[in-house]
Amino acid sequence: MTLGDELRSALNQEADMQVTPGPDVQRLIVGGRTRRRRRTITRVGGAALAVALIGGGVYAVTQGDRTAKGSTGIAHEQTATPVPSVDQAPPALAGNMGSEDLEPGTYRVLVGSDAQGEPLEADVTLAGDGWWSGNFPVLVDGEAFGGLGVYRPYALSAGSGCVGGPVNGAVAGSSEGLARQLAELPRSTVLQAVAPSQVLGRSALHLRLRVPRDCTEGEAHYLIAETARGSRGVTYGLVPAPVVIDFWVVDIGGAQVVIDRWHDQGASATLVDRIALASESITFASTD
Repeated sequence: MTLGDELRSALNQEADMQVTPGPDVQRLIVGGRTRRRRRTITRVGGAALAVALIGGGVYAVTQGDRTAKGSTGIAHEQTATPVPSVDQAPPALAGNMGSEDLEPGTYRVLVGSDAQGEPLEADVTLAGDGWWSGNFPVLVDGEAFGGLGVYRPYALSAGSGCVGGPVNGAVAGSSEGLARQLAELPRSTVLQAVAPSQVLGRSALHLRLRVPRDCTEGEAHYLIAETARGSRGVTYGLVPAPVVIDFWVVDIGGAQVVIDRWHDQGASATLVDRIALASESITFASTD
């Protein structure tokens, strides 16, 4: 079996193991984007023109540069109202594409929902080749694996810590509480304790864990959390080394969001650096 076959099998296995019901993802995406589009058009349209009543006539007064050659600032002739443009969002990162790799580029990821129930999304840029799409991006370098994630967990690993096992749905509502829960993931070893940090220019709490790679064949991946995109599992491939994973817990729109980076223990510096570069590219889509 080739490495590509192993990865496809691992990612497809991850998809099959997702049994925990999550948020209504389609409702979050469609409803939230419709509301954001309506608000964007209202703001842009309102700022584009002001209507003045002069001598009983209606004149469109532009709010642009009144010093331009040939411009009086008042339109005496009927003109078409410009249609405000809305920035095109990057393509969504599809989940569980175990049989396909990812082209370099920027992708949009559903993080979950903010404190008001609006969809929370993030954009991430993946450079170079070797990227695969599970529920979150996975990077392959020879026989070593790594990846990154950005999500608002609604359940955390419990029991053995393997995908398909029990989960803890009582997720803490504060950054401090969630960071403590991550530090207590099943059978994990704390390499760096919870401490204040910075991520993406924001205040955060950071910790580093080592997790085992010994889940059984039907529960092939170590589980971190259940998210709006499905299970956040790590430990891909057949390398026996455990996985090292860094977590940053950050408040985004009143929601506690986790940004993580993981790699096989002993992975090359190149793989680790490429994952860090992708993680540092994350930007959160506006929910205004």
